[in-house]
Amino acid sequence: MRLFRLVLVLLAVALPAAAKDGDSRYAGLDGFLVHYKAWGKADAPAVILIHGFTLDQSFWTPQIRTLAGRYRVIAMDSPGHGDSAKPADVAYTMELYARAVEAVAADAGVTRAALIGHSMGLPVIQTVLRRGRLAVTKAVFIDGAIWPTDPAAVAEHDKTWVPFMDSLRGPDHRVAMQQFFQGFMPRLPPDWRKAVEANLRAYDHHMAVSTLEHFGAPDVWAPARFELPVLALYAEMSSPGVKEWLAAHYPRARLVVWADVDHFPQLEQPRRVNEAILKFLRK
Repeated sequence: MRLFRLVLVLLAVALPAAAKDGDSRYAGLDGFLVHYKAWGKADAPAVILIHGFTLDQSFWTPQIRTLAGRYRVIAMDSPGHGDSAKPADVAYTMELYARAVEAVAADAGVTRAALIGHSMGLPVIQTVLRRGRLAVTKAVFIDGAIWPTDPAAVAEHDKTWVPFMDSLRGPDHRVAMQQFFQGFMPRLPPDWRKAVEANLRAYDHHMAVSTLEHFGAPDVWAPARFELPVLALYAEMSSPGVKEWLAAHYPRARLVVWADVDHFPQLEQPRRVNEAILKFLRK
């Protein structure tokens, strides 16, 4: 009887911890699995979190704690990332990532959602919008990556991008990736910096090369106007040209620029980011 009571106590302790960590599930896509976690009530408004390149759903932890009390929060591992499958025979295009968002939403029973994307999450969300399969109510871009299309900007961008891609395809690709990311991490708290660096040591090589080879695909960045409310939170170092780009593509966007963050505002200033997101979503 004493042992039985001990088991009950352990279960009582373990179950809330598991619920706090989210319901872990997998959605099917093209014969492989896409992992995601879900928090909150099933009938609450849905928010889908889309991480950046080489990261995973765990990098949304500071936002999940805040959002889950009011929303159905879904944090996914994009294909080739985290606990999702890493097929070696697919092209990691923005369309693949967008279809993964749609697959996760369908598996979770979500037909309408706000989408929040960090870095690469911007072109993924933009591709979801172009496809029109999922009803997107609002979008948040956190230091969203924007590909240059102006010829002069492309020429300047290629001065560093082309040598980086050559290195990424070679045997020392992990060194090249570490060096590439160094400029984005000065203000990251130590624990998060270690987590990012751990991911940079463990990423799937085919995924990384294929993703960046397809990142600037013309169909992703072709001119378009999307008439939905957008909150764009940017580091000052990333903001040149963003205001003009948003005005051309997202006329209802509100741009917020902070001088005291780098590429990871959601990890560097989580309280401020969370307050901005909640205020935007409640409108």
